[in-house]
Amino acid sequence: MPSPRKGKKNLSNKLLSLLGIKYVSEEVNSTTLMSENEISDSAEGLVIPKQLLDRYKIQRSLGFGGYGSVFLARDFIIGRLVALKILNKSKEANDVIYDHFIQEARIAGQLDHENIVVIYNVEEYESCACIVMEYLAEGSLSVLMREKPDGFEIKEAIKIITGILEGLSVAHRMKVIHRDIKPENILFDPKGRPKVSDFGIAHIPKDQGGVHGPSELKPVGTPAYMAPEQLRGRKSIDNRADLYSTGTIFYEMLTGIRPYEIVKGMTFKEIIKTLEKTEYVQVSQIRKDVPEKLEQIIDKLLQSNRNERYSDAKEVLNDLKVFYNDLKQEEQADQRSGQFFTSSEALLEDVMRLLLVDGIMSPAERRELNRRAERLKVLPEKAREIENKIRQEMSLPSLETLEEYQATVTLLAGDGVLSDKEQEILKEASTRLGIKDVERQMIEQDAIEQSLKGQNNENS
Repeated sequence: MPSPRKGKKNLSNKLLSLLGIKYVSEEVNSTTLMSENEISDSAEGLVIPKQLLDRYKIQRSLGFGGYGSVFLARDFIIGRLVALKILNKSKEANDVIYDHFIQEARIAGQLDHENIVVIYNVEEYESCACIVMEYLAEGSLSVLMREKPDGFEIKEAIKIITGILEGLSVAHRMKVIHRDIKPENILFDPKGRPKVSDFGIAHIPKDQGGVHGPSELKPVGTPAYMAPEQLRGRKSIDNRADLYSTGTIFYEMLTGIRPYEIVKGMTFKEIIKTLEKTEYVQVSQIRKDVPEKLEQIIDKLLQSNRNERYSDAKEVLNDLKVFYNDLKQEEQADQRSGQFFTSSEALLEDVMRLLLVDGIMSPAERRELNRRAERLKVLPEKAREIENKIRQEMSLPSLETLEEYQATVTLLAGDGVLSDKEQEILKEASTRLGIKDVERQMIEQDAIEQSLKGQNNENS
């Protein structure tokens, strides 16, 4: 029988197996409540504390691995469905598996963003630990990929990749490197928004409070999506490894295949040799409709030398936004070709769609839009009708909702300052109304600037 010390070492050397729990919710359609025997069969040896069962009614298994399981459950107190990720292991001194599990909850719990899975709570007992997270019934990107074997429409692929990058941008700002970005770890909410999940093997620098076991910087992740430096176990791994993984997903979404053929059972050394000796087929050779500019973005994400990749997620997002705007303009030009006249309302709608391409309209853009409508002689009522139609198509807050929020911000910022309490109130309100953080911050800043400008005019 192996000693506890040796057993602990084996846990770390198996790529921290807990971290590889596979979600299979998309393959399970039954919502029948599970019996205690069925729960036991789906996670052999898993002991679920009575305190946990007193609050959560387990309905079915969503997936399980060597050290833990994921269940669909209903919260008796709140009434909502949740996903319970349960570690089948009690805490021991210097237990890297347990510490990584708790770190996962801490990471995701601090990353407050619409493109990251929400963590509601962490329950700790003598026999196990449990992460309570939002349940996303819409399935994962891997399932969606199987439904589209020939690849996604370009716009749809860009929308999903943009969501992934938005989530990663927030994580990277907090020095969190996910290290396992793959289709199975991208889930969708009811609005179709992609959400980054499973921070089980995420890396945080030690000086930032990260958990570092003996195998922390050895190769961990899913080989087919790992960056070359990640496969080599480089100690200086950074956010660019996640960008490489995102590039691999992007390539696969457009072509239906991965850039490199990674056969199951290959060692890390064999995979590295494959990457060094093989050049992937260009996207445009597989998909003739993929523009050169988009191919260049993917190529930059997939550079073997990380110094030749994008430096951060925001840089990629900027290039994608420029590309998307150009694509929209080309499409609109094609639609107008052959027409002798385009109505003022159609022109205004084109401008609105360009301004709302990222789901955000700044106060300055709003003022410019109003000037455009006036110059085009479009009645204010008609302009509002057009914009609300676009907002509904994009699942954005209505114009009325936005105006009410802006009026509230203007009122609170009347003295040119927003207190911490007022900012907290506004953040809660914007989240409830579906207003993005970036747009919220722009509205607050504009309100403060307009207030100060008004005060200066009064004093002059």
